[in-house]
Amino acid sequence: MKGDEAPSTALALRRLDAPNVWDDIRLQKLWLAAERSPWRSLAVLGAGPSVDTFPVAELLAQLAWRYRGQPSNVLDLRDLSMRLIEYEVQEMRAQVASGARLVVALRSIFENPTAAPIAQQADVVILCIKLGQTTLKSARESVAAVGRNRVLGSIVLGPGARKSAPPSNER
Repeated sequence: MKGDEAPSTALALRRLDAPNVWDDIRLQKLWLAAERSPWRSLAVLGAGPSVDTFPVAELLAQLAWRYRGQPSNVLDLRDLSMRLIEYEVQEMRAQVASGARLVVALRSIFENPTAAPIAQQADVVILCIKLGQTTLKSARESVAAVGRNRVLGSIVLGPGARKSAPPSNER
């Protein structure tokens, strides 16, 4: 878009017509479920391939800010390489020590083997399951990989949920 063009009104209208999502009873229930266990760091882990965890991580961080008034950060480690695991673990610890709540977005253990050790560093884990795509076997293997005691619960995404971008080797 050139600098002298007006912004799209379609996007502006969509924003004006949107209901106040913070009053959505489903989000309130999601937050209350996430608060069942005390946590400072939460990993959002795909339970199978092609589950986009980043929007869920962003939503949970926004809910932490909205409902608790606490600073919250999202750390996108979906494409973390093996050589940077220790660095990112230290980064996670530093952010938590600073007083922020940290939500970490991870791919499934089947797409990126770094997901399990990073999820094990978080206080709690929420699994993202894609309806009609994630198998019970992959969900069970994901729980076993991070430890049942860490898994707070799961979020089921509809079959039309965005597909996660293919892994890259940037990190």
